[in-house]
Amino acid sequence: MKMRGRVIRRVLYEGTKSEHEGMVLVVPDGEFKLRRRGGNPFQDKTLSSLDGKVIEGEGLVRKNQFILSSWNVID
Repeated sequence: MKMRGRVIRRVLYEGTKSEHEGMVLVVPDGEFKLRRRGGNPFQDKTLSSLDGKVIEGEGLVRKNQFILSSWNVID
């Protein structure tokens, strides 16, 4: 599946033991926690470098997560 949107940093799972700052892909229909296949689900420096950028990514959607296999920076 392909999606295009802006990557932003946000606090995820606030108020739980899993609370952490993570990257989110904001698309016209909502937002998805962004993960990279094979990457650390809690702290991924590669995804952090995309903060504020518009990307087009390809990957899998699982629940509220978009697991990237590849992406291109648009802006």
